Amino acid sequence: MLSNKKKYFIQVALMLVVFFLVLSSLVFKLVVEMRSESIRKEAEQIEKQKMKTQFLSNIEQQYQQMQKLYQAKEYEKVINIIKVFNQYEQSDYKELATIKKEIRLFYLKKKLDFIPKIHLNEYIQLSKDIEIEEDNSTQVFIRTPRYGQYFYPSDFPILLEGVALSVTGDFSEDIVWTSSIDGNLGKGKQLAVRLSIGEHRITALGTNGMTTGTMETRVYIERDPVFIKQQPKN
Repeated sequence: MLSNKKKYFIQVALMLVVFFLVLSSLVFKLVVEMRSESIRKEAEQIEKQKMKTQFLSNIEQQYQQMQKLYQAKEYEKVINIIKVFNQYEQSDYKELATIKKEIRLFYLKKKLDFIPKIHLNEYIQLSKDIEIEEDNSTQVFIRTPRYGQYFYPSDFPILLEGVALSVTGDFSEDIVWTSSIDGNLGKGKQLAVRLSIGEHRITALGTNGMTTGTMETRVYIERDPVFIKQQPKN
């Protein structure tokens, strides 16, 4: 009969054999998977290069098709074609940059919610007509941005402009600007600001030292569309 010591060594040897067999199997599997992944990536790269070559060989036809869609105001289809030009590093092909800019302006104008402009001279004259001399209130108006206006980060900086009027004078330089998202924006009649992505309630607060007045506007900051993200701002 085998001694306990020999039995122990045999058991250890068997465990080591099993361990190395399992380890070898895992290593072999890993090598096969890595090789398969490498082959797959190589095949994808070849296919991408093939598609790029085909695109470049027909780039003028693609451009002419895009021009027709652009003239027909089929902007969504134009954007899809522009994405392909960008994908194959042809974003500066002919008048592509101009077309991108025009489409971008179209969508911006579509989203704008215009409100009537404030006529400050008429306001001041009206104040005189109703004998506002006995009123020490502060009136605040936001000239820009317009209520409901949309911006992209590529539009930055955004101009904030307001006036704060009272019968005792013009206190516009003391206007304090705040955002519902970014908090305090600064102080002054005009500010150039960069805002976070989202819906902002912009508040202008002015005071004549005795009374305060406020006005609020709302603007929306959206991420730049992919196809114009890299375009320089004119």
